Amino acid sequence: MYPVMFHLGSFPVYSYGVMLAVAILVGIFYAIRRAPRYQVSADAVVEVSALCIIGGVVGARLLYVLINWEYYRENLAHIFLVREGGLTFYGGIAGALLLVIPYVHYKKYSLPVFFDIFSPPIALGYAIARIGCFLNGCCYGRVCPFTSFPLAVKFPYLSGFRYPTQLYSAGYSLIILFALLHLEKNKAFTGELFLDYLWLYGIARFLIEYLRDEPFSVGGIFTLGQVACLSIVAFSLILREVIKRYGKES
Repeated sequence: MYPVMFHLGSFPVYSYGVMLAVAILVGIFYAIRRAPRYQVSADAVVEVSALCIIGGVVGARLLYVLINWEYYRENLAHIFLVREGGLTFYGGIAGALLLVIPYVHYKKYSLPVFFDIFSPPIALGYAIARIGCFLNGCCYGRVCPFTSFPLAVKFPYLSGFRYPTQLYSAGYSLIILFALLHLEKNKAFTGELFLDYLWLYGIARFLIEYLRDEPFSVGGIFTLGQVACLSIVAFSLILREVIKRYGKES
C-alpha cells in the first residue's frame, strides 16, 4: 500500500486525499460535459458541485465518525483528518442533498434534471475514490483463503491475505456507469437515472459487504451496511415504479 503518495518538504500528501480530489475534479468535468444535453449551463453545474463537495464531505465524514465512535471518542483530533480516509457513501449523499435541495429550489433549477446529470459522474468518481482507499489500505476485505491477486492482497499490518474489496468496488462502480449510460437512452421520466443508480449501487454494495471486514451485527447475518443497502434498494425501486405509474413523464 502507498498511504503517503509523496512529500512536499516535510508535509505528507496522502494517496486517499489525492485520489479523492481527482475523483471530484473528474466528476465535475464529466457533469459539465453532460449538462448541455439537459439545457443546463456549466456555471449551474459548478455551483451545485461546490455544494455537493461541502455537504458530501461533511456528511460522509460525520456518518463515518458516528459509526466508529468507539475509536473517535478516544481520538478526537482524528475526526478532522479526512485525508487519512474514512468516508461513508450514504452519508455523503445525504449531506450533499441537504445543501443542494434548498439551493436548487431557491435558484428555481430542476432537481430531477441535476440528478440525471450527476448520476454517471458520481459512479465514475466513486470508482476513482475507491482506488484511493486501496492505496490507503482502508476499507479492506475479510481474510481470504487464496493468496494471489486479484482474489487476495497482503495488506501491511493485517493478518493473512485479504479480499481487495476496494478494487472490487471500483470495478462494480464502472459497471454501474456503463449500465446508466445504457438506461439513460430509454428513461421514462426525468430523475429516473438517479433512482437507477441508487438501486444498482445498493445491490452491488450489499453483495460486496459479504467480503468486507465488517461485523454481521444485525441478527448475525447482515452488516449495518447491508441493512442500509436493502432500505435504499427498496426505496428507489418503489419510488421509481410509483412515478412511472402516477407521475408526469419527461
